[in-house]
Amino acid sequence: MAAEYEWKFRVTPEEMETLQAAFPGEEIAMETTYYDTPSGSLSRKKLTLRLRRENGKTVCTCKSRLPDGGRGEWETPCMDIRQAVALLMGLGCPPELGELAEEGLVPVCGARFRRLATTLTYQDARLEVALDKGVLTGGGKEVPLLEAEVELKSGSRESLDSFARELADKYGLVPEEKSKFQRALALAREGCFRQLFDKYDRLVIFDTETTGLDGARDEIIEFSAVVLEQRQGQCQVIETYDRLITLSPGVTIPEKIQQLTGITPQDIRERGVPKTRVCRDIAQMIAGNTLLLAYNAGFDLIFLYYMLLRDGDAAILQGKDKLDLLTVYRDRRSYPHKLCNAIESYGLQEQVVNSHRAIDDVLATVEVMKAMEREKNDLISYVNIFGYLAKYGCDGKKIRSVRYRPQGFEPGTPVYQKEEAYV
Repeated sequence: MAAEYEWKFRVTPEEMETLQAAFPGEEIAMETTYYDTPSGSLSRKKLTLRLRRENGKTVCTCKSRLPDGGRGEWETPCMDIRQAVALLMGLGCPPELGELAEEGLVPVCGARFRRLATTLTYQDARLEVALDKGVLTGGGKEVPLLEAEVELKSGSRESLDSFARELADKYGLVPEEKSKFQRALALAREGCFRQLFDKYDRLVIFDTETTGLDGARDEIIEFSAVVLEQRQGQCQVIETYDRLITLSPGVTIPEKIQQLTGITPQDIRERGVPKTRVCRDIAQMIAGNTLLLAYNAGFDLIFLYYMLLRDGDAAILQGKDKLDLLTVYRDRRSYPHKLCNAIESYGLQEQVVNSHRAIDDVLATVEVMKAMEREKNDLISYVNIFGYLAKYGCDGKKIRSVRYRPQGFEPGTPVYQKEEAYV
């Protein structure tokens, strides 16, 4: 393993011209493709995996964080990313790379640039000054790349730090804290759900907690939602909504539901909001060209329909397209298919929780949805198609605007490629 220590600086076009005059080095054409697993597990483990073509030669490199702030670096000539992983493991690369790569590797972002590289001696150190000019790529977009690097080739880190500070002071440079990969990955993740936003102005991801399982008889005790819109090319959270809801006279919260959700009758008495007010809020929230999304959406939509029917206007659901993320997950992973299983499968345990409180579950659903899109960008194909387990049939109240198609306990042909089932 080689240990990499370097300083990075973001530079303006004017600063780049000045630096190129001061360090007229050898020019190298570089094109980099960064890889990750479909669920993003390499980046979460602080591992960077790339293929870089340099003047006609291809090198695969893995980098990892070191406790002292540097980066461990392993590299091997190779043109195939899967073969490269095996070669890197033989060089002593972190074992997590091989384990995580079993999930599969996909290109996630990249960079194309020309580098002027100058090697020099400063005090006891041999340093390389690299001036990179080009673009970062990700998510079908490009942004300019202008960056100066000072890398320690041999000698002391003290000399590296001293030279980098002198360089910054002399040319007024600003340190760049993020690597090319981090910036390109952020670019790839900007404007999430682009296909959905091409069709809809607003995405409302929602969840309910209820007194039971019968939408016509039982009631919603908590309604939560996250509202997403695309603004200036980026997906932004416009509203986070969470309300406990008062119960009708004579309706109680079963002890089992209290234990599951932590919501007590006292919570409802003290913080519950009238159903009519929540119905008005929902009507405003989903107005316009809005897509409704939930994990096990069939369940939540039936409860929402009956609450609106009794205390609001159920007609506001007419013409609204719907997307069930449980259906998507059944097409991607083996049984079991609960939200907690999706959170674990996509490695989101440290980011979200599945607490059986609507607000926590809807925030978790948003992150699961992002991971699903990174894995396979076909969410738009699931609009108005709900899956059901073929073993048990499709029972309960149906939504007229939804097509129902059978699924199994194991992933198979996506439901949107199946013949419609008449249930």
